[in-house]
Amino acid sequence: MRRLIVICEILVVLLIVIKIAAAGGVLQKTMPDASVFDPSHAIANVSQKAPEAAPAREAGDDALAKERKLVASLAEKEKQLESRESGIKEEEKKLQVLKGEIVTKIDTLKGLEDKLSGMLDTVKSAEDKRLRDLATVFEATAPAQAGPMLEKMDKKLAAGIIMNMKSKKAGAIWGHIGAQRAAEIAKEITSAPNKAEPAN
Repeated sequence: MRRLIVICEILVVLLIVIKIAAAGGVLQKTMPDASVFDPSHAIANVSQKAPEAAPAREAGDDALAKERKLVASLAEKEKQLESRESGIKEEEKKLQVLKGEIVTKIDTLKGLEDKLSGMLDTVKSAEDKRLRDLATVFEATAPAQAGPMLEKMDKKLAAGIIMNMKSKKAGAIWGHIGAQRAAEIAKEITSAPNKAEPAN
């Protein structure tokens, strides 16, 4: 029995040795150089491989640097756009204020225009009344006296008076005005914008 145990132990030891030898053979096939396991050789390999990794790292650094520059450029553009936008908003506010001022001035001018229009209507009414009153006076005057008086007047005023006279009275006076002056007054009457028909 003891012999059997010794034989089993020998067999186990042999199996372990064979496995170790097999493992060593596999290592030798994959790494035929035994110096692989030398620590100085490992350091040399690392130092030799380091330069190959450096360009990859530098390429990565370049890409990062480019991305950083791009991000910085985009941030700068964004600041510029924000600055322009705020400038445009300020201009819009100024334009709104100017628009309000212009609208106020237009309203003021319209008020003044209405006021002036009313004043002009009042003046025209007064002028028309004055001409009617003068026409009444000339109608009451003898034609031989009224004709020479109208002849000496401003042609526009004379035309206004004649237009406000009754047609029979105006015709009677007309005969006492010189031909040249009568032609000038007649021309003024026909060119007047609001020609009043002589009263009957």
